[in-house]
Amino acid sequence: MSQTDANKDKNSGVNSDVNSDVTGDSAAEQTVAASAPRSPDEIRAEGNHLKDEASLYLQQHAHNPIDWYPWGDEALEKSRREDKPIFLSIGYSSCHWCHVMEHEVFEDDEVAQFMNENYVCIKVDREERPDIDAIYMNAVQIITGRGGWPLSVFLTPNQTPFFGGTYFPRDHFMQLVTKVNEVFGEKRGELENQGAQLSQRVLALPQTPPGSESLKVDEEMIAAAAQQGEVNFDGKWGGFKSEQKFPTPVRWQFLLHHYRKTGNILFANLTARTLSAMAAGGIYDHVGGGFHRYTVDNKWIVPHFEKMLYDNAQLASLYFEAGVVLERSDFLAVGKDVLDFLLRDMRDEGGAFYSSYDADSGGVEGSYYVWTPDDITIAVGADDGPVLAELLRVGLPGSFEDDQSVITRQSDLAEVAAEHERDPEEVAGLLAKHRDSMRAYRAKRQAPGLDRKIITSWNGLTITAFAYGYMATGSEEYRAAALKAGQYIWQNHMDAEGRLFRASNDDQPVGDGILDDYAMMAAAYLDLYQITGDPEQLARSIALVEIVRRDFVSEKGGWYLTGVDTRVPLGRRIDLYDSVVPSGIAIMLQDLVRLSALTGNQEYRQEAQATLDQYAALMSHTNLEQAGWFDAATRLAGPYYDVVIAGDVGDAATEELTRAMLATVPLSGVLARVPAGGADGELLELAPATAKKGALEGRPTAYVCEFGACKEPTGDPARLLEQLRSGWEK
Repeated sequence: MSQTDANKDKNSGVNSDVNSDVTGDSAAEQTVAASAPRSPDEIRAEGNHLKDEASLYLQQHAHNPIDWYPWGDEALEKSRREDKPIFLSIGYSSCHWCHVMEHEVFEDDEVAQFMNENYVCIKVDREERPDIDAIYMNAVQIITGRGGWPLSVFLTPNQTPFFGGTYFPRDHFMQLVTKVNEVFGEKRGELENQGAQLSQRVLALPQTPPGSESLKVDEEMIAAAAQQGEVNFDGKWGGFKSEQKFPTPVRWQFLLHHYRKTGNILFANLTARTLSAMAAGGIYDHVGGGFHRYTVDNKWIVPHFEKMLYDNAQLASLYFEAGVVLERSDFLAVGKDVLDFLLRDMRDEGGAFYSSYDADSGGVEGSYYVWTPDDITIAVGADDGPVLAELLRVGLPGSFEDDQSVITRQSDLAEVAAEHERDPEEVAGLLAKHRDSMRAYRAKRQAPGLDRKIITSWNGLTITAFAYGYMATGSEEYRAAALKAGQYIWQNHMDAEGRLFRASNDDQPVGDGILDDYAMMAAAYLDLYQITGDPEQLARSIALVEIVRRDFVSEKGGWYLTGVDTRVPLGRRIDLYDSVVPSGIAIMLQDLVRLSALTGNQEYRQEAQATLDQYAALMSHTNLEQAGWFDAATRLAGPYYDVVIAGDVGDAATEELTRAMLATVPLSGVLARVPAGGADGELLELAPATAKKGALEGRPTAYVCEFGACKEPTGDPARLLEQLRSGWEK
């Protein structure tokens, strides 16, 4: 079952022992006296065991009256020593329902008193420990059939889950924890047996149908997966059919790539309609730039207002590529607007990028982002205010709460212009004309919280986005930003042995890097090599891939989410499905295909093929849930080229060849740049496939090859692109 971030699942799980008779004796009557614990007031004033943690999410709970512990030996040993169950709460700083549960439940003194006496309470920031989150999210999904954050899980002292859910209202929570404590004391053996069985299911790989072992991931299976995009497409509003709308960039990127491979215009149209709908909807911040998390309706109007770095990075990449491939300047403009937002509002002074903006401002969701007609008139003036308000669908009644509205660009421009007797072209330009004034007006409000955590994998996605931005636009600012972020991660998120940290807070590294961190940073450094030609970037990419091959490999096929030295509850887990980001395995597969072509190392290609074949039966049923895998398979099916451009740096003809390839946001191959005299030194050692390729007759020359089989060398940019598209349509 794939995991989707909803922040909406206000469920209570179902377990016959735990949920029966939850309306019995009051919590106070169930309370067991403890050995002089601190009172809730004392904990609130002095802080609990989270007070020295750097994570913003943990700091938000550091003065709850519940005596929270971070995940670690102290809390786990306390549970074993006192033989108390663990209550594990997992969330993140920008999670709206996490804030709701904190205010309703975790700040309540009666709740705190009972929890402190009967449980060991642990808080986990899922962005710092996605491995722990993945394990227990899977458990809750098995128990309840759904998941989300805040994640609420009950564990035995040996960390085995036996019950869980997501958000619980205060009274329900008190009834539940009272009953859980009672059952833990009276039916301990049953709970432990139940937990052991659940743990086995959490770590088990999906079963494949009998007789499917011989399936291969071929072009027919890739086409069948893409076809699910049409089946699930919302023909009215764009995106996939759902009561709520998520951007799912990994799926749209695969469908765009399927169009580039096959030329099937259907997938170009589906992608274009969806990107247009998102860019016009309230999921996009038309004043400040950037995308919100998702919309609570199916028309892309009212968002859940948090802004995540990973969403914006992936969507910027998607809009840039679609803008180039579909020749849509409006998509390029959206990509630029997203990157400009990231540069302005989410970049650390060291060059890396912060993780998220909260949905709430002053405890009220969305208050920073919504408008009334009067707001717009005050911001832009009486002449244009009413026209602009109607253009942006800000009216009465509002689309949000209290007659406020979320700005969209879903109005009919001609109708608005006619009604106000204005020129349509003038009306179309009103937002651009007044955008700075609206941003300044909005800036006077209480801003949502910014989580300044720097997450390795999300920065990898962001570096790729800036590399795409450079390819699509030629902006040196974007290339410089990509390089600076890459250098920050290499210098600050790596230990002395070359292993990545998961994240940092205020320059304090935290957590072991997971597969996503290694795979996405390997992809980022490979992208940096594409836009710079610097062999050091290629060396970094290869080094990270080799660590994955050494420390993450699974005997079951593919790679574990965690490295061999990372301590995780229950055991190491293989994360097979894409979610809000591509799975680490999917990106690792793409890394191997790209590096195999670039270096000539056939082992990389064979490893990617073997992994896809190992899970072919699963992929034949999951389709778009493994879109990132199918994206790798698209490249692997080929032809996939290594392109060597031989020419001196600064030579106009060399730059013309290089720019011609990069401007396509190339999908069918990777680029290596060598001096006119041919590769030598570090590059030749890293990429033997570049050997014996130099400028011919003193003129910069491009070689388009596939594992040693090369097309006719050319110095003509048009001929280069023609060769690069051989076997591809776009």
